[in-house]
Amino acid sequence: MTNASIRVRLTVWYSAVLLLGLALFGLGMWLALEQRLIAGVDTRLAQRMQGLRGALGAEAEIHGRDQLQQELAEFAGEVPDGTLIQLRDQAGGIILPFPTQTAFDRDLASSRTVSQAGKPFRVVTDRIRTAGEMYDVLLAASLDEVTAVMRDFRQLLFLMIPAVLAMACLGGYWLSSRALRPVDEITKVAKLISVQNLSQRIAVPRTGDEIERMSETWNQVLERLDVAVNRIRQFTADASHELRTPLGLIRATAELALRRERSPEEYRKSLSTIESEAEHMTALTESLLTVARADAGGFEMALEPTDLSELVNSVVRQNEGVAAEKGICLTAETNGHTVFATANDSGLRRLLLILIDNALKHTPAGGRVTVSADTRDGGAVLSVADTGAGIPADALPHIFERFYRGDPARGSGSGFGLGLSIAQAIAKAHGGHIAVDSSPGAGARFSLRW
Repeated sequence: MTNASIRVRLTVWYSAVLLLGLALFGLGMWLALEQRLIAGVDTRLAQRMQGLRGALGAEAEIHGRDQLQQELAEFAGEVPDGTLIQLRDQAGGIILPFPTQTAFDRDLASSRTVSQAGKPFRVVTDRIRTAGEMYDVLLAASLDEVTAVMRDFRQLLFLMIPAVLAMACLGGYWLSSRALRPVDEITKVAKLISVQNLSQRIAVPRTGDEIERMSETWNQVLERLDVAVNRIRQFTADASHELRTPLGLIRATAELALRRERSPEEYRKSLSTIESEAEHMTALTESLLTVARADAGGFEMALEPTDLSELVNSVVRQNEGVAAEKGICLTAETNGHTVFATANDSGLRRLLLILIDNALKHTPAGGRVTVSADTRDGGAVLSVADTGAGIPADALPHIFERFYRGDPARGSGSGFGLGLSIAQAIAKAHGGHIAVDSSPGAGARFSLRW
């Protein structure tokens, strides 16, 4: 059963439930019909008992025992439905004999079913007082007709239930096949989709049911997979591009140094170039690992109460020398009060270093870069603002993309284009995000809020 198709399992479960329902229905109908038929017999017996009571009252007053016995025998013989009558006097003498050997129970006004010679009878007893005498009466009616009706009904049930069940099974299998046909079509299309054609989509039937929702969900999954695979491809291509330049330079420097004998100073210069490019590759590799961990969901940071004002002042002091060399004024603004927040000190320090480095690169000499910490709407805010050339409007949506740089010559300039991606990953690890406010010629402000 576990390896059977869904339509087979649905049909089996549907058939099992239907069989149980038909069995309960048949049993209920059986009991109800039998009770109804026996109740009809009891009603007729009660009517006969009432008639016998009137006849016994009329005859007992004017006739003796023998004459009474004869009159009652004639009355019993005229009963149309063959009701059997037994009458006894108070002493136990039989006035009207019962044609069977049923033991006479003197319980008054009781009805029961007895069996005589393999035949069922419905029996009712009562006690009648008339003309100063007490008589015990037993009336019995054969249940052969009831038995015949129940036998026919049983045969009808045994014929109809299997027939209805078979028809229902065929209909259920057809309905389940029809209902699952769109699933088969979706499966066929899904089998044709691979990494090479993730842009293909499943046709969505406009039925408003679960099939439509499942098709839409599959298309959403394919859309996310397509985006993820494209990002991986772009990431791989960009990483290869970034690594190719230093690797090529290292190889070219080594080959040139080995072509002929050179002076120690020339060897030292070649090794210095190789070391510089190796450091460049190490920094790139570490950045790639950071981005990979962020993608894998492993970029978690331990958060604890942190003095953001002190952090800002510390980072600014650390970069003042670099800013001074470029002729840029780097300042810290904390509004004269201490700002505390739940954060990771080393993570925020790295984030600020990335934003400050980015601001210093795009701010000309004589400009200003301001790092601030503040609270707003119950949350902490870190900002890095510069007075540089600003960010073009068409570049704003892409600045957090990996390897993205405003210069179309991807290999030119310093940096790898991963800094802002790493900064955004750090922001997300703090439960926040980085917002950018910039326009050409008016500088840029990067703000982290959480």
